[in-house]
Amino acid sequence: MTGAAKTIRSAIGSRRGVAALEFAVIAPVLILLLVGMVDMTRYALAALRLERAASGTADVGTQFDRLRDGMTVVQGNEVGVLFLAAAEIARPLDLAGNGAVIITCVADQGGGPVVMWQRRSGRASAASGIGGGGTATLPAGFTLRYGESVLFVEVQYTLHPYVFSIGWLAGSDEAVDLRRMAVYRPRFGTLTELER
Repeated sequence: MTGAAKTIRSAIGSRRGVAALEFAVIAPVLILLLVGMVDMTRYALAALRLERAASGTADVGTQFDRLRDGMTVVQGNEVGVLFLAAAEIARPLDLAGNGAVIITCVADQGGGPVVMWQRRSGRASAASGIGGGGTATLPAGFTLRYGESVLFVEVQYTLHPYVFSIGWLAGSDEAVDLRRMAVYRPRFGTLTELER
């Protein structure tokens, strides 16, 4: 074998070693990027599902001319129907275990916006952005005229990411709290009172 052939063989052999070394260095970064893309996809899909759940639930709720107070669905016009609708729209997200749905009716009967009633399901620790009783805190830019009522549906969910749980996306906690709100005006009544 000539000297040139030996040099070519040793160059090819050393390239194989370099390629393996490069792959060993790059592989963890590629895996981290892949799992990060899965996290971002899960985040985006969860946010979209919550948006649809809030909007769909508010839409269904405002189609009733009156609602009955109760979580057990017997006649079909109980508030519990709205929570079932939210859970069904948000699937496969587990709103009962990792989230909450808060439904609030706000009306202006002459003294400014007031919370007429509020019902919730899911986590008891979930706070409403509208308030729980008395004067309502309306979102910026939203106005309510005298005699009008609206139905607010707030959907909250805690997402536990894989990679970004170390703090880049969620702060110091290992979870991301997602919140979405929808507001609709009742079509056939005011919905300011729940029937017993």
